[in-house]
Amino acid sequence: MPSQYTLIDLLGLLVFSRKYPFLHDDLDRLIVAWAEDQLTQGSESETLLILASLGFDERPERDEVELYLSRYMAERQIDLPPLKDAALIWIRLFMRQLSQCTSIQDAEQKMNFLVCHWLEPDVKIFVAVVDTLKSLYWHLFDEWEGPGTSEAVRMQESEFFELIDRAMLPYSRKINNPDWRDLLVR
Repeated sequence: MPSQYTLIDLLGLLVFSRKYPFLHDDLDRLIVAWAEDQLTQGSESETLLILASLGFDERPERDEVELYLSRYMAERQIDLPPLKDAALIWIRLFMRQLSQCTSIQDAEQKMNFLVCHWLEPDVKIFVAVVDTLKSLYWHLFDEWEGPGTSEAVRMQESEFFELIDRAMLPYSRKINNPDWRDLLVR
C-alpha cells in the first residue's frame, strides 16, 4: 500500500514534532514506510535503501532515521520547511484525519487531543482551526447536566460529521489550495 504521506508532509511533521515533542511518536515508522514506498516505485537511491532497511528494526531509532533522511535531503537539495509551513501541514493532516473518523467516539478522541495540548504556532489560520474545533468539542461533548447529556449523544453520526465538515469547510478550502498557502503562513 502506498504511503499516505508525501515527503513534504513528513518533513512538516518532523519540524512540527521538534517544536512539540509529544507529537508523532510513530514518525520514524512513517518515514521508513515512505522510503520503502519510494524504492518499490523505482527510486534508486542508496540512502533511501538504508533508510528503508531501518524498518527491519523493531523500533527504528529516531537519530538514525533523521541521519539518513537528512542525507537523502542533501542529495536531492531539499530543505526542511519553516515552522509556519510545518504548522499548516500538521493542521491540514489533522483535519484530514478528523474527516476520516468512522465514529463519533473516534472524532471525540481526536478533538480532545486539541483540548489537552497547547499548540500555538504563529499561524492565524492554525489558531482559528484549533479554536473552532475546541469550541465544537465543548459544545458537542460537554456533559454539564450529567453523564450522557452531551449534544453529541443526541445526534446521529451523519448529523455530527456534517456539522464538523461544515465548520471545517472554509478552512480546508484555503489550507488545501496551493495559491492560499503562501499567504496563510505570512
